[in-house]
Amino acid sequence: MSSPALDPGGSLPDRFTCYGAGESPPFDFERVPEPTEALAIVAEYDSGGITDPIFWTLWNVPPDTERIPAGLPRSATVQSLGGAAQGRPEGGEVGYEPPCPQPGQPYTNRFQLYALGEVLDVADGTDHDTASEAIGDAVLASQQIAVDFERTPTP
Repeated sequence: MSSPALDPGGSLPDRFTCYGAGESPPFDFERVPEPTEALAIVAEYDSGGITDPIFWTLWNVPPDTERIPAGLPRSATVQSLGGAAQGRPEGGEVGYEPPCPQPGQPYTNRFQLYALGEVLDVADGTDHDTASEAIGDAVLASQQIAVDFERTPTP
């Protein structure tokens, strides 16, 4: 997995945060291990707290997908990705929830790609924690891209 917009260990561009367009980043896939039945992404940020809040879950992406484009719609089902599903934060909207740290508060954003051994029987639009647990139960392989983000305080 790679991303034409994210450099591992670099900074998350503003366009993928609440300070920019707030769109989901793009990802490219070169090869997927056999017998992958579906792909998934879980994105979370680490602000040094006890828990790592999840801000995006995407699952049941067909295994022959070569690219997830930037700016996926905030819908439970993503038709352009073969009917893939997106989750939501508890009480929040479905889809990518752009990171939005307070100025001066650094975050590490982790985008974890998973090759799944089965298509998940998880309802589109379910909460991130439930989706993430189901993804974790079906993992064959995974890869991570981590990027930092810190909004500079304005004087």
